Amino acid sequence: MPESAQNLPDLVISSPFGQAQNERVNMNIATVPNHFPGVPSWPLISPAVSPNMSADVQSALGGIAPGPPEVIYSSAANAWKGFLVEKHVCSPGVRAPAMTDRHVISLLCGRAARFEYASQGCRGGLSIEPPGSLTIIPRGHVPGVRLHTSAEFTHCALEEDFTRGVLNEMEPRPCGQPVFRVGVRDTGIQRILDLLVHELEAAAPTGRLYVESLVFALATRYLLLFRSGRGERQKPQTAALPQRILNRVRARIEASVDTDISLEALAEESGYSRAHFLRMFREATGVTPHQYVLDVRLRHAQEWLRKKNSALIDIAAVCGFSSQSHMTSVFRKRLGVTPGEFRRTA
Repeated sequence: MPESAQNLPDLVISSPFGQAQNERVNMNIATVPNHFPGVPSWPLISPAVSPNMSADVQSALGGIAPGPPEVIYSSAANAWKGFLVEKHVCSPGVRAPAMTDRHVISLLCGRAARFEYASQGCRGGLSIEPPGSLTIIPRGHVPGVRLHTSAEFTHCALEEDFTRGVLNEMEPRPCGQPVFRVGVRDTGIQRILDLLVHELEAAAPTGRLYVESLVFALATRYLLLFRSGRGERQKPQTAALPQRILNRVRARIEASVDTDISLEALAEESGYSRAHFLRMFREATGVTPHQYVLDVRLRHAQEWLRKKNSALIDIAAVCGFSSQSHMTSVFRKRLGVTPGEFRRTA
C-alpha cells in the first residue's frame, strides 16, 4: 500500500467489487440511523443548485457532502459518461450515514476544516484536515460525519461500470478491497482533480479526449490506493504501438479533427484497451493522444489561416476547437501569437 494510504483509520469497510455487477445499492437513507441525535441531517439528493446549472437540476452528490452543500460547479450538463465532477461549498452541519452507488473521491480545498466521524454507532474522534486532504468513499456505506467549519470540496464520482472497466484493464490487477478513508494525501490525485475543476470552470473547452484521459488516470490511481503485495508495484514494460496501427489511429484523428473524438473511439481503432492504448501511443509518439490531437488541430488551423479568408470562428469550428477563444488560447501557448497575428505574418 502506498505511503499516502498508510496509518489511516479504516472506519467502514465496503467490498463493492464483491457484489454483482448489475446490483444497485439501495439509495434510501431513511432507515439509516443518525449517530448525532438532535442535529438534523439532509436528504441524499441535495436541493442545492449550481450557478451553471438550470434551476430544476439537483446534485446527485449532496448525500455524501459532509455539510449542507451549495453546488458551485457541476458537470451534470456535460456529455461526460461514467463520472461526475462537482465543486461544493459546505456549511457546518451533520450528515447521517448514507449509501452511495458510486465511488467518490473528495478533495478538501481552500483552507483546513474540522470533522467528527461516526462509525457503526460510535463517535469517532475530532480531526482537523489541511487543504489537499482526500476522502476516499467506495461504493456502499458512507459513515455519518459532523462538519464543524465551513469547507470547500471538489468531488469526482465514478460510476461502478466505469470503475470496473478501468479495473479490468489494469495489469497487474490490484487485489485489495476499497475502504472508506479520510486524510489521504496523494499529489497525483490532487493534480488531476484540480485540472478537472479548471476544465469545468472554463466550460470544458478542451474536449472529451482530454477529460476522459484525466478521469481514466484518476480511476487508476484510486484503485491503486488499495493494492496489496510487493509484486503489484512493478511497472509493466510498455511496447510502442505497431506502425501500421499507429498509422490507422493517425488517419482516424485526421478524419475526425472537427469532432469531439473520445478516448474510447481511438482505443477501439487501435484494437487495444484504453489503458494499453494510452501507454503504447505515448511510447510510439512521445506525447499523449490529447496532445497529439491538439497538434493536428493547430496544424490544420495554420493551413486554413495561410490559404483561406474565412472568419476565425469558422476556422476554429472546422479544426475541432470548442470556440474561437479556445483556438486563440492554444495559439498563444504553442506559438506565442494569436490566430490573427499569425495570419498577418503568414
